[in-house]
Amino acid sequence: MQLGASQLRALLDANERGLALLDEVGVVRYANAAFARLAGRVGAQADALVGEDFAGLFPGLGDEIDWVKAASNAIHHGREVRLVRLPTTGGIHVDCRLEPIDLGTMPVALVSLEDVSERVRVEEGMLRRERTDAIANFGESVAHEIRNPLNSIHMNVQLLREALNREGADRESLDRTAGTVQREIMRLDRVVRDFVQYSRPPALDLQPGSINHVVRAALDVLDAQIREKGLQIETVLASARPVRMDRDRMQRAIYNVLLNAVQVLPEGGSLSCRSSDERDMCQLEFSDNGPGLEPDTSAHVFELFYTTKKGGTGLGLPLANRIVEEHGGRMAVASEPGQGTTFAMFLPFGGPPPGRGAGPVTVPVGGKG
Repeated sequence: MQLGASQLRALLDANERGLALLDEVGVVRYANAAFARLAGRVGAQADALVGEDFAGLFPGLGDEIDWVKAASNAIHHGREVRLVRLPTTGGIHVDCRLEPIDLGTMPVALVSLEDVSERVRVEEGMLRRERTDAIANFGESVAHEIRNPLNSIHMNVQLLREALNREGADRESLDRTAGTVQREIMRLDRVVRDFVQYSRPPALDLQPGSINHVVRAALDVLDAQIREKGLQIETVLASARPVRMDRDRMQRAIYNVLLNAVQVLPEGGSLSCRSSDERDMCQLEFSDNGPGLEPDTSAHVFELFYTTKKGGTGLGLPLANRIVEEHGGRMAVASEPGQGTTFAMFLPFGGPPPGRGAGPVTVPVGGKG
């Protein structure tokens, strides 16, 4: 870009964006009025900013980048910098761009600041409304899941009272009705416990341990149900490196995935459990030869309260995914109707990083067998 000095000054002065020229150590050599306003120098002449450090004028932006190096790299190596939604003084947010510019006189870089505060306010308002709607929908889902077993309990208690008031009441019928009440109470308790663990998870007690031991422990808990359905269980647990994890929470996540498979498998079905070390991650795969899932279903399995099972709460898989994410990992599902389903967990050996892991995805995750 080749411009004369006077042409450039006229162009910059007329621009609504905050514009400044920086030398190779990040010092302002020219600034327009919009730049002065964004720097909080209302009423000051833009020329008064000449000689000041850019990072000093915008201290909040210094947390994002070393502006001395950035200016030098732009001038000597042609490297551009683009940053968005950066907060400055006075509640102003800017999009920032730093790029080389050839004046033919002295080496400088052009910094451009666009005030996007109104755009940010609109987006934040939309996010607040989305959160409010999500909370309302969440509350409706919880109420629905609790209301169903309560209605069943209420009706069956009524039947019990009527039967007890009749002479010669059928003891077997009374026992069946009482058993239904007990099961619905247990279901209600499970919904509440899973909901609390999902919405307010306890702090993780992270310790290094064998993921293979956790898988075997989860299988032991399900042993009675596995035997009752005559399921064939294959375990190929080859992970050799310890995983930094909360053992109880991780066992709950694995148990929920295994329970989902046990419940959908027909009698005599098969389920394989595999673990392996893949670079910096431990990979778990749980594959069944059950009915499989339609694409529209597999895309929603990690969504709260989404279920296709009669009597299901829609909390088991979302809770498992939540626990895996707490550990800095992610889950995936691969399924075809009539071909079974594979759930995979990817867990970093070192445990969770300072930020959370990626969310759930729906991708192929290896073969079955």
